[in-house]
Amino acid sequence: MAPELEKFKSDGILVVKALLDSETIASARRSIARTFSVQLHNMQEFSDDDAFSAMHALYQQDLDRYKKTASALWRKLAVYQLMHDPRIIGFLHEKFSWNDIFVSGGQVVHIMARELKIPGGYFGLVAHQDFPSVQGSLDGVVVWLPLVDIGLSNFPLEVIVGSHKRGLLPMVDYGNAQWEIRRDLYCEDDFLPVAVDIGDVVFMSMFTIHRTSGNGIPGCFRLAASTRFDNAEEPTFIERCYPSAYQRIVHRDQHSPDFPSEEQIEAAFQVTEPE
Repeated sequence: MAPELEKFKSDGILVVKALLDSETIASARRSIARTFSVQLHNMQEFSDDDAFSAMHALYQQDLDRYKKTASALWRKLAVYQLMHDPRIIGFLHEKFSWNDIFVSGGQVVHIMARELKIPGGYFGLVAHQDFPSVQGSLDGVVVWLPLVDIGLSNFPLEVIVGSHKRGLLPMVDYGNAQWEIRRDLYCEDDFLPVAVDIGDVVFMSMFTIHRTSGNGIPGCFRLAASTRFDNAEEPTFIERCYPSAYQRIVHRDQHSPDFPSEEQIEAAFQVTEPE
């Protein structure tokens, strides 16, 4: 057994330093910054290192458009490619001895900044486990990585090392979308913050208790992404015929009434002569 897998099985979390290069992360940041930039009426341009400014500008200009843009980020090809980087998949093959892999669901982009807090809405996740939202292989893995350096003062991930060995724990309310672990089942002192740099990748068990730290002062910005993978050869996963809590649903009702018009279709498919 590789020492990396041994540590993962012992702790329920493994931080792999510098698995990815900085330019790969910068490319994803540029894509995210561009998505917010094109939504701004003045079409401001922002560099990959200034994704926060693009987000904050749209947040201040049009909160509803900001929320819709933020919620669309998981569908960006750049985010998908980042979370399925060959070095991440190769690590699962080589160090975890996974020969066949299922993708449990889509990607998630995590945005945290006091300046971007949604009034009455999301601002980090409470203590939870990921297994209820996946329900795949018992050795399934959460892959979580930073798009900016994350220290103790910009909302780091907090985990309870070894908590995965307790299995699936009771939740506060099964109707709670955040799947909060009952608070009598852990102590605040159990949580440890995870400081990571650009290029680091976190591999975490679906059963590890984790949450978003509330430690973040104004001006501190956390941008991260995560996804989940299942081991296709895990015996109970095979026995249960590869289940997933994710469902693929298509809403065929039009998001925008009377769209598209004939003029818009004509413009979209108009052939233009090269200059």
